[in-house]
Amino acid sequence: MTAVPINQLARNKGVKYTCEITGSPAALVCSECPVYFATHEHFDIWWRGIGNLIAQDIVVLRAPPKMIGSEEERKRRSEELMGIRKELLELCTETAQKFLVQGKYELAVPGALQSLKFAIDVFGSEATELVPSYLLLAEANLGLRRLKIAEEFLSLANWNILKHPQAGSSMMSNLQRNFGRLYAAQQRYNEALQAFATDIYHSSLEFGPENIRSAPSYFHMGRVFQSHQKSDRAASFYGKVVDVYSKFLESWMAESTGEQSAEITSVEIEEAIEIVKHITEYHEKRSDAEQSDHSRMDVAEGRYTLGLMLAYTGDLVGGKEYLQACQETFLSTVGTEHAKTKACQKHLETLEKRSALM
Repeated sequence: MTAVPINQLARNKGVKYTCEITGSPAALVCSECPVYFATHEHFDIWWRGIGNLIAQDIVVLRAPPKMIGSEEERKRRSEELMGIRKELLELCTETAQKFLVQGKYELAVPGALQSLKFAIDVFGSEATELVPSYLLLAEANLGLRRLKIAEEFLSLANWNILKHPQAGSSMMSNLQRNFGRLYAAQQRYNEALQAFATDIYHSSLEFGPENIRSAPSYFHMGRVFQSHQKSDRAASFYGKVVDVYSKFLESWMAESTGEQSAEITSVEIEEAIEIVKHITEYHEKRSDAEQSDHSRMDVAEGRYTLGLMLAYTGDLVGGKEYLQACQETFLSTVGTEHAKTKACQKHLETLEKRSALM
């Protein structure tokens, strides 16, 4: 797949082509669909970020309207195209979210931009359904350290929500979480803490303070304290995160035969794994410095939660490795009769049984 120069002789008079990524004048067009770019680099980012998934649908959506006779046929065609746009909106949103979780911010931008365009096509330019796309674009630009652009998208999201008082707590939670990230990147730590506190409030209203969807809110608060070198406060919030995730996963292990829960999406579990990895690495560094049983237990509990998360994703081998590692720490630190030791042993036995059935 490649981008080729625009055929200037075939250009309709007065038609201007703009880059799908930057909005600047385009010089290239995708060889597979009518999408335009300023440079080959922009095409490459678009293709790897979202284009490979939606190129054929773009051909359909941007094709000249057919001369269809009856009003019923025109209505049916319009409904078909709207259905395609709705499906692509969901696909682009999910793809951008995955790249954000993986830290591939440049590749998240094309999907986020396309999701915004499809949201406008489907819901109009003033609808609250545009807010998730604004937040995706803000988060991607935060990751790329384009703070001014990120702030502009956050302002658009904020203004949209202000115009729609019925917007839910979940949307407000995501907005405040991204404002917190922006303020933290700008080293405005007091404002970051206030934004994350508001995030926790709205997330707790929407899902409950012990729900897995509230865990990232606690995590980001902890990161600010970590940046401030306030280890005890950071550890307190990180402990809350691990506790929320481990309780959910323990319940899943007890009640499920291996099927994933509808309560959390694949993107959210991927984000959860990255969060707990960060927390565990933080505790490992503290443990190396402190050499205390308490710090070793913090590390073990992080590994315990990671083991259950990998088991949740179907990686039983990886899950058992983490559980076996933390089991050694539990045995040497709190002994065989401790609740964590017994729970870990029980989960190891469960995973052994599931492995035998595969």
